[in-house]
Amino acid sequence: MPVDIYRGIVNIFTSEYKAGGSKFYGFLFPVRDEYDFEQKIKDYKTEFADATHVCSGCVIGINKDYQRFSDDGEPSNSSGRPILHALLSAEITYVGCAVVRYFGGKKLGIPGLIEAYGGAAESSISSAKIKELVLTDSIACTIAPANSYVLYNLLNKWPDIAYEVNSDGQFIITCAKSMTSKLLTELNKIDTLALENEK
Repeated sequence: MPVDIYRGIVNIFTSEYKAGGSKFYGFLFPVRDEYDFEQKIKDYKTEFADATHVCSGCVIGINKDYQRFSDDGEPSNSSGRPILHALLSAEITYVGCAVVRYFGGKKLGIPGLIEAYGGAAESSISSAKIKELVLTDSIACTIAPANSYVLYNLLNKWPDIAYEVNSDGQFIITCAKSMTSKLLTELNKIDTLALENEK
């Protein structure tokens, strides 16, 4: 695969799994980075504050080099690891999965937990629309109105670059991550152009 292309998702996909009276709700969601994943797990824990456990896993990076999971109080490796395994088996990245458990009164044992948490994650993945996506960067900049034509000319020469101008006159430029360095070099050559941030 090209350096910027990865298999991932753009929406949230859900599932429900039942075992031994317990209900497991799976949530598969796209993530940008580690912080984004952690924030979304906090949000799920807030939303499902009455749940018994909110276990999770994530895979981030073109080479899937960032991998994490949490058992959230369940026995070690019984819940987070099967969620992570499901993500890796699907060969997707920049993705997180939370499985919310409401205890049904019957203990499932380690094999039962592995099957339930993994099953909820796999059900969410099976319902997902997995796509080939492009890893991008966003660059924000401003330019004196009299010189803006220079920036427009540059951007229109690069068909793989998208941009918009917000109400403050700020340009938000989006490009494939592999193009960022070259684009920044060109932008820095333009008089009165000021880079404000890049992600």
